[in-house]
Amino acid sequence: MSKKTFKHYQRRLIHLVTSIVHRSFQYNYSLSSANVSTTDDNIKSMGQFLEKPKIEKHNSRGKNDDIRYGLGSMQGWRVDMEDAHATILKLDDNHWSCWSYFGVFDGHAGFRTAVKAAEKLHLHILSSLNTLVQDNLNGKSSLLNVTSSQLDFNKFEMAIKDAYFKFDNEWREENRTINPDDKSGTTAISCLIDAERVYFLNVGDSRAILVSNEGRILLATKDHKPSDQMERQRIQEAGGTVLIQRVNGSLAVSRALGDFEYKNNSNRRPDQQLVSPEPEVTCHTRNLTIDSSKQEEQVAFIVLACDGIWDVVTNEELATYILGRMHVTDDLSEICNSVLDMCLYKGSKDNMSLIIIAFKNAPTPTPEWKAKDDTLNNEIKKKTIEIYNRNPNKTNLDSNTLWQQVVTSLNEQSSIREVLPVGGGFISKRSVFENIFDSMIKGTNYTGNSSSGLFINDEDDDEKNEHNSRSITSTNPSSADIPSSNNNNLATLTQ
Repeated sequence: MSKKTFKHYQRRLIHLVTSIVHRSFQYNYSLSSANVSTTDDNIKSMGQFLEKPKIEKHNSRGKNDDIRYGLGSMQGWRVDMEDAHATILKLDDNHWSCWSYFGVFDGHAGFRTAVKAAEKLHLHILSSLNTLVQDNLNGKSSLLNVTSSQLDFNKFEMAIKDAYFKFDNEWREENRTINPDDKSGTTAISCLIDAERVYFLNVGDSRAILVSNEGRILLATKDHKPSDQMERQRIQEAGGTVLIQRVNGSLAVSRALGDFEYKNNSNRRPDQQLVSPEPEVTCHTRNLTIDSSKQEEQVAFIVLACDGIWDVVTNEELATYILGRMHVTDDLSEICNSVLDMCLYKGSKDNMSLIIIAFKNAPTPTPEWKAKDDTLNNEIKKKTIEIYNRNPNKTNLDSNTLWQQVVTSLNEQSSIREVLPVGGGFISKRSVFENIFDSMIKGTNYTGNSSSGLFINDEDDDEKNEHNSRSITSTNPSSADIPSSNNNNLATLTQ
């Protein structure tokens, strides 16, 4: 067989496999609050996915004198919840007492590595940073409150990488003894914050964005995918291949913690394996930045999120949407929940977790924005009730059809279009509709809760420095609210 013929058949094989994978994700699940059950007994698995999404939300929130945060996560359509998180407002009581640490860990092939990383990774980071202080601050080992300006970035970066390598190696040995059959791995997106700088530590395809008070993306981490040129080169040099944009045709990320079946070449360093645990470290100062028009911008907030979020929204869309919601509410967990709902209804079929970390320069709620949001919610409620009551056959009324009718009607009003959440549009208000529809089906009163689903709340009081637990949540709608392909305008509105 000639080389040209081989490549031809290789391309056909890749196309065939890709098509099969793509079709497996196209099953059109129908999401209706009227019949969604969140109990395990009534939710059956269909391959990797459930028949209906688990929409309970896990929340936590906290603050110190410098920052405040909110977290939201939910399981969604996946059979298991494999996300985990760490939210630590005070890294220690010594050198790093003015530093905070946050992380989102998106597990795959099981939850164990993600949970272990949430529990232990920051301790390895702390140990490496303490060694850095001892070795590189001119012998001032008694120095308290280390600031980032005292640290050499290259040495700091080396310390962070050493922490990740040591965690991965320690976890390999522990897991080999306790869970020898475990093949789990996890991505890890985290950040370290002090009064001067923010450091982002990234492994895999979870992502962080740093946003200004004008909504501009000041920094975004890079996803580690096997198709990336540098990642592909490392994989091939380690004896692997990239097929259908996956490591050896299987793993969709090129860097991860765990995944030890891809790290068995004893002749290569950890960062040279098929799948590398090496974090990419980036830094941004918290001082004022100047954009091209010479206008002053300030750091407003950070978002850490797994790919279940980024699969359906862009960096700019999410930044703009969150910025707008901050004008409506100061409850960051509530904003997280609205993002989860929006991504569910936009079609995400993965576990979803995100943390929003707000600085003092972040927007604050105003009566005007709150009034506009309340007006929009009321208009959705009124229109939903109006169209629902017009329908003679309420028993068989489908929520997707009713939603499309509500959107079509409201979109005719310029006053409604003008107050839609920027970056979210109508789809970001689908949860408002679902709550109203659910209350009418059940014959109960609408509660006005803008985020659908049940909530598991972890309230962090101002004195609590550490919250470090596994996220158990649910999200993930299908394309259920997307109309047929022959109505492109309406499809745009409902998405």
